[in-house]
Amino acid sequence: VGGRSLMWGRQSYRFSDLDFEANAKEGIGTDWPIRYKDIAPWYDYAETFAGISGSVEGLSQLPDGKFLPPMEMFIVEKDVAKRIKEHYKDARRMIIGRSANLTAPHNNRVNCQYRNKCWLGCPFGAYFSTQSATLPAANATGNLTLRPWSIVTKILYDKDKKRATGVEVLDAQDNKTYTYKAKIVFLNASALNSAWVLMNSATDVWEGGLGSSSGELGHNVMDHHFKLGASGRAEGYDDYIVYGRRANGIYIPRYQNLKGKDRNYLRGFGYQGGAGRGGWGSNVAEAVGIGEALKEAASEPGQWSMGIMGFGEILPYHDNKMVLNKAKRDKWGLPTIDLDCTIRENELNMRKDMMNDA
Repeated sequence: VGGRSLMWGRQSYRFSDLDFEANAKEGIGTDWPIRYKDIAPWYDYAETFAGISGSVEGLSQLPDGKFLPPMEMFIVEKDVAKRIKEHYKDARRMIIGRSANLTAPHNNRVNCQYRNKCWLGCPFGAYFSTQSATLPAANATGNLTLRPWSIVTKILYDKDKKRATGVEVLDAQDNKTYTYKAKIVFLNASALNSAWVLMNSATDVWEGGLGSSSGELGHNVMDHHFKLGASGRAEGYDDYIVYGRRANGIYIPRYQNLKGKDRNYLRGFGYQGGAGRGGWGSNVAEAVGIGEALKEAASEPGQWSMGIMGFGEILPYHDNKMVLNKAKRDKWGLPTIDLDCTIRENELNMRKDMMNDA
């Protein structure tokens, strides 16, 4: 129980009309059926419930939200942010990340303890997850029945009423199939598995999967392309140290192609990263010896350094697709996913800038 909400990176950023209008303006893919003004109230609602910490910046490409107080930048990050803002005359800006980690008590949940327990799913309940937020809220209604070990295999569809009527699930323990009826069905299984459920819900009305009449179901697979950036040592900060283990980093919002096309590619990228100071773990015996030398080395924090990594957008290509492999099934007898995806010229050009700008 909990799924992806236990393992996500918690960085939480709003789309803007720069994102919602891009396909229509560029003649690529399918136009979004909504614009920012349509979803802004729902961003407000979700952020207020989840608890997002961040700073108000007034950037059109990265709308502000309903934030809890921002986490503080480290001294090196503050200085780098100041220099970036001055050098680029505020055309580029480095901010603290917008993260689903509470910086103040919120909705009966405790704030982040800065104790590096994120990788355990946050035992304090300070970051947004099913366990910390949605299950307690659902349980408080008195109407919750929790059904773990349930693998949703398909959405049930009434072709006469033209609506979903429930779901079919496979019990991962007894391997039996059960059905659950509902007035409303929400499909929130992440990108690939949501498409998998729809494709596995094929009917005589939609042979390619539920809602597949456009021919786009399973196509236009997109993700960030990343793992390009830069890092370096920061000198002159020996009098400063890091307090606690901040569950967040810095963010440099997209600054390319904001008012028309000013690069040799469409869309753009941002950077995530952060600064830090080396700790005692860097003082391995092989490097500094043992005994007095090791104790002296461990008495002082290590070198300050900072690094950033770019995260770029992939265009929606019809040929980037997933299909159900019914010949290769998992342990429950369900079809697996075959992926056929690649980045192309637009992304390759963008990656050059991701590296050089860093």
